[in-house]
Amino acid sequence: MKFSLLPRLAAVLLAVFIFQLRSAAQGASVAVVEAEVSAVKFSAARFGSDAWFEADVEVEAKPGGKLVAGQFVNRVRVTLSVGMEGTDEKGAKTINFYRATAEALTLEGGKSNFRFYFPPEIVKRDKLRTPVTYYAAEVEVAGKAQEPAKTSFSNAITSAASLQNFISKAAAESVANDGLLIPQFLTPFAADTQRRAPTFARKEALR
Repeated sequence: MKFSLLPRLAAVLLAVFIFQLRSAAQGASVAVVEAEVSAVKFSAARFGSDAWFEADVEVEAKPGGKLVAGQFVNRVRVTLSVGMEGTDEKGAKTINFYRATAEALTLEGGKSNFRFYFPPEIVKRDKLRTPVTYYAAEVEVAGKAQEPAKTSFSNAITSAASLQNFISKAAAESVANDGLLIPQFLTPFAADTQRRAPTFARKEALR
């Protein structure tokens, strides 16, 4: 009878080993997040006598999934979608959608800022101001979408479904306002030493 326990023990050990293998495989299949949004802030920004409206997307680069300096994450792209409440000609409440993208050539591990701006004429025309109720910042690394952090979208977006719905709606309806939300490198703030930014991919640099 004392030898009858061996097969059972072997079966238990085999089951534990298979469980460990499956757990390791599942862990390995989880995509490593190499860049994520740590904050999104909106504020007025003056250039001379002009009042611009700034959206500052703070991104944490995590080479290999770790927040370390001295290593780099290449081709980090941020797409910002904004929904601003307004009114139409009849005074009815509406939401105007805006969308813009900027891609950094590379980011060193740590924090970097992707800034976007509404020009003065649009700020006046559309009466843009804080707080901004609806926004979402998407991040890609070398074309691969990164898992969104809670800090990458507004509190008014309360679920994964509503986030995807907002992004889809913004992508479709922002076409009417194409070019009104501008990345920093196309604005007078490009050379502002108080607003340091990564080096961005530019179409005019491509051959």
